[in-house]
Amino acid sequence: MNEQPIRILAIPGSLRRDSYNTMLLEAARRLAPSPIEVDVFDGAGQIPLFNQDSEGELTPGTVLELRARIRAADAVLIASPEYNGSITGVLKNLIDWASRPYGQSAFEGKPVSVIGASPSRFGALRSQETTIGVLTSAQATVVGGPHPVKQVFRLVDPEGRIGDPATLSMLRDVLAELSSAVTLDV
Repeated sequence: MNEQPIRILAIPGSLRRDSYNTMLLEAARRLAPSPIEVDVFDGAGQIPLFNQDSEGELTPGTVLELRARIRAADAVLIASPEYNGSITGVLKNLIDWASRPYGQSAFEGKPVSVIGASPSRFGALRSQETTIGVLTSAQATVVGGPHPVKQVFRLVDPEGRIGDPATLSMLRDVLAELSSAVTLDV
């Protein structure tokens, strides 16, 4: 019996080339058991700043693509650092665009999990809490979390991969939670 794939769109909240949070999402992609497929979104840097004057016919193509990819996914996994004790501007901007226009949120009813890594001893916890609140306002169905990854610089191997067993176990659990939320929704 062929199982239908469970498509998870993974969105990093950082534009940094060597982002720890993108490393987390890449680790999730590698760990994903069949039938889960993780697609890491790499277009956050092309999303312009949100401007309500650009809604409707003036909506940028990059935003239309983002919304389409979120809608096509069965679930979303967000990994983001913490800037100044809160959500990154990149991630907030992306969620703002995806949740517009009012009443047409691409996140509506979509299972979403939030994880985050930082070099601090808090593991981007405040960012995750804020992001969960923003996603709830955007009508997402937040699954589990937060999932802080503390002092992430200690968890990266020389090849730039996260190999820490506890972190990989957490990622497996998050993927399982998202998968369960999708199959319950079907």
